[in-house]
Amino acid sequence: MRTVGSGQPVVLLLHGLVSAGDTFGAAYGALAENATVVVPDLLGFGGSMETTEATDAVAHITALDAALAALGLQHRPTVVAGHSMGGTLALRWAAQHTDRVTSVVTFGAPLYRTRTEADDHIAGMGRMEALFSGDGPLPRAVCAWMCRHRTAASWITVAFRPDLPVPVARSSVRHTWDTYSRSLDDLIRDSGWSGALDVLDRAGITVTVAAGAADPVPVPGRAAELARTRASINHVTHPSADHGLPLTDPHWCHHLVADALIDLDRTERPTSGNEIRYTCCSRREGAHARREDEL
Repeated sequence: MRTVGSGQPVVLLLHGLVSAGDTFGAAYGALAENATVVVPDLLGFGGSMETTEATDAVAHITALDAALAALGLQHRPTVVAGHSMGGTLALRWAAQHTDRVTSVVTFGAPLYRTRTEADDHIAGMGRMEALFSGDGPLPRAVCAWMCRHRTAASWITVAFRPDLPVPVARSSVRHTWDTYSRSLDDLIRDSGWSGALDVLDRAGITVTVAAGAADPVPVPGRAAELARTRASINHVTHPSADHGLPLTDPHWCHHLVADALIDLDRTERPTSGNEIRYTCCSRREGAHARREDEL
């Protein structure tokens, strides 16, 4: 886990499946000007790969709690943001900590209501994704080979994914079959995010659901549907990005998280006279964001 900055609020950034904290690179460092930024390698992935613990949702939440407590940050106001699987984890972790979480931001979150819906969207990402979403002998065998030859597998990934920064590509093989499959089942195929959204909505905690227009992972129209039925949800669409949004346009993503910090600063200030308190404070025309201001 890496930490940057020393500001009072905490920004917790959670990566997706088959990834690590280096998904959130230098562009996110500017958040440390006003906050303490915490970027973990989630339990069972990246530098946290060596674990004998289960990696279901409860284990991930417990590990995050322990990490923040070890840093002495467990009582500070927190903005949590997550990419893909990290987005559903962010929702479920935030629902356990409504006393300190002030905002949640998700990027390309897999908000699936059924296992069938999840598998259809995973298969739509490509042949390799469809292969590894199964539990047959072939995906297990491929994963076992990667575990035995992890260095070679990491460089093969670099060759196959030249669009990714080299450290990010190499990190994508730092997990085990149990880590991968348990997280897939409990944080992507499971619909626990829905109950978490209900908790956050009742607590009045703002949730921004962001995705790229070319991202095959989110269910089309689901973010808009959720925003219609829950007052605390905003949905934002990047006009061209795919599922790699935090890497392909990190500055756009950084601004969404920075907006949440600005909102936190404003809600902590006392109001007087005709001052208006509001939750969505900016509209960046031409900067890819499409969002309704709420006054």
